[in-house]
Amino acid sequence: MPINPHNISLATKSWNPIHRDDPNRYVSTIHIDILHGDDREIIGEAQVYEVRMDHIINDDEWSLFDIFDGHSNDLGNLYEELFADDELIPSIEDELMGYDNIVLIKSIILKPEYRGQGLGGILALAIAERFGDRDIVALKPWPISPDDPDFRVGAWELPRLTKTQQKTIANKLRKNYMNAGFKPLFRGSSHLFLTHFRHPTATQLIDERNERQQS
Repeated sequence: MPINPHNISLATKSWNPIHRDDPNRYVSTIHIDILHGDDREIIGEAQVYEVRMDHIINDDEWSLFDIFDGHSNDLGNLYEELFADDELIPSIEDELMGYDNIVLIKSIILKPEYRGQGLGGILALAIAERFGDRDIVALKPWPISPDDPDFRVGAWELPRLTKTQQKTIANKLRKNYMNAGFKPLFRGSSHLFLTHFRHPTATQLIDERNERQQS
């Protein structure tokens, strides 16, 4: 079903508060409803992990590795791309100088009839804009699997994909996200990142998309 992205809005549904008594509690899990139209029909949802580095910096009890790897494989894999011995990898220090928190967009899922319209990059950028200008926002351009432990069975219909289909979709997602300003920080990175350096806004991206469709 064709959709005008200008009619899409986001609503934060829930999150986990920060507590210092457990390394996992330095990570907020945020659920976002993707809404469409004046009647605010729910057409999808996103799940986001926010690592509150501003809370961690003064804590000598837990290491960054404890916090990232102890939370989930998703954050553990992200840690390996950004840090070594709890310090930023030297090759990306200049790119991430002066960052605040680290945000991982775990998943963006739309109802089947709204998929395939190139909305992923716009939605990811709109989600990123809900956080601070100096936060690092990361995502992995790979289709979510119905076998993912965080996937809510019965909430959204997800097809089972062959490895070839997964790679084809991943290539499309990567292109879509990179058009929105996300980029790899180094060759071979499995994640794309939106940093505080120049990138378009979600509104600019929507306007450019509409102009292309009208031309």
